[in-house]
Amino acid sequence: MRQLLTAILRFLLRHALQFALFIVILLAGRMLLAEWRAYSAGSEAMAALRLAADGADSHTAGLAAAATARVNALQKASQAAIATRLAQVQAQLTTLRARQQPSLFTLPLPDTHTLALHAQEEATRRVEIEVLAQEARYLTALQAAVNGEDARQTLARLHAEHVRAYAALQANLRQRRELEARHPLAARLPGSDAYAQLSQLEAQGQRLREINLQAYQAWVTQHGRTGNAARPVPFAIDEQALAGALAPVQQAIAAGETQLARNWIARWRAPVMDVAPTAALLVLSAILLPVAIKAFFYFVLAPIAARLPPLSIARELQINGTSLPLPPQGESRISAVSQALLLQPGQRMLIHPEYLQSSPVSSTKRTQWLLDWRFPFTSLAAGMVALTRLESSEPASVTISASDDPLLEVAILHLPAGSALVFQPRGLVGLIADAGQPLAISSHWRLGSLHAWLTLQLRFIVFRGPVTLIVRGCRGVRLERAGQGRSISQSATLGFSTDVLYSTLRSETFIPYLRGQQALLNDRFDGGNGVYLYEETPRHGKQPGKVGSWFEGVTDAILKVFGI
Repeated sequence: MRQLLTAILRFLLRHALQFALFIVILLAGRMLLAEWRAYSAGSEAMAALRLAADGADSHTAGLAAAATARVNALQKASQAAIATRLAQVQAQLTTLRARQQPSLFTLPLPDTHTLALHAQEEATRRVEIEVLAQEARYLTALQAAVNGEDARQTLARLHAEHVRAYAALQANLRQRRELEARHPLAARLPGSDAYAQLSQLEAQGQRLREINLQAYQAWVTQHGRTGNAARPVPFAIDEQALAGALAPVQQAIAAGETQLARNWIARWRAPVMDVAPTAALLVLSAILLPVAIKAFFYFVLAPIAARLPPLSIARELQINGTSLPLPPQGESRISAVSQALLLQPGQRMLIHPEYLQSSPVSSTKRTQWLLDWRFPFTSLAAGMVALTRLESSEPASVTISASDDPLLEVAILHLPAGSALVFQPRGLVGLIADAGQPLAISSHWRLGSLHAWLTLQLRFIVFRGPVTLIVRGCRGVRLERAGQGRSISQSATLGFSTDVLYSTLRSETFIPYLRGQQALLNDRFDGGNGVYLYEETPRHGKQPGKVGSWFEGVTDAILKVFGI
């Protein structure tokens, strides 16, 4: 019963968490979509408003130049010509003011096409009204000068016009207040008669407010233009007033920019777009640069290395390498799951404790911390530390086996006196040598060999006989004669005799090398009596999918440089 309840609770909890996760994902997606739509709409609206402002600026310049030329041409004109033009200007002003439409410079903004069209029309209308109003004021002053009206009469008339406009505006305000007092609710209820009357009064009040302002500006302008001179100064457009006509457009642009500034997509878009080309270039470099480097190594360096003379360790060490004994004809496998050895008196065995399966009780066992104190780094890097040192006063049968890994097999390799073997200590499990003699191990650097640099094996470690090496290998160890030339994978090579001519051979196909399925170079061994040693299934440095595989690959490359 308890297990059933536990299973039910786990089932409910798992699906409840899935339900909560789906809610979070859907809400995040909805918020992201809303932010993107707001950003897109705001960006399009701002582009439309800026286009309208730019168009209005260019249109303003043309209107101002035309009005200036037209008005200044009337300086010597007759009273009739001035009156005719003034009537035309006033008629145009009446028409432009009559087709006034509700302002679109509000947020939220309408769709982009409608906004761009109406914004352009509204900005043009406001500019034309301002230019015509300035022209009308000047023509009025000019007409007054032509009629012989002095400055005081003109100022008095303009002042009277201002007073009448102001009185009309105040009457409109009183009517609106009385209407709101009589119908406080209906005046704010769309569709009612009171609301319609109030809307009409508000529109009329807006027009009266503009007329009142224009009358005041006409008085101020006349006051400045008419001094002791009989005629006003030459006509010039008031640029500041024109800029004020476009103030609603600029205010809408400022409001839109403020709203966009609060959108996190807009805040991040500019920084992201600034670094996006660099990031794309880095990604492209990360994709193409390894390909270019591998192509250079495969098509340029590897063929050059293949044409170089092979490396002869025996010739460079000036020794006569004695060939190692080979298995019977047709057999190259020298390993088994376990091996039995006979340890003679006067011999010592150094071996990893986990490979020592059984040994006589009478034998003497001690711990030897390093394989050879002359090579501490090599011993540590190869794992030849904390070894068991085994000695016996009588022949002792010892069984060696890889007890910690079922895929490993153990091979016994006897190096007679006078023989030498280049060997990688990573495959060494132990060895048997004379107790009174030091181990004959030496290291040799080959910094001037291109073969060594391309394979990153700059150091060769040589074991000299007489010694018996205990070697491990995944799925088995094989010993073969080099003959007229043999090629194997570098990761499989364990060692080769010093009388072998060692060189490198480029892998046969480029695509497997590019995909990392094959190494750039294979080891090549030549020599009639020389032999080489390798494991059947190399897994050294091949552990894909693990978190530390990259670090392990770097470590393996460093160890390979030191021949380990």
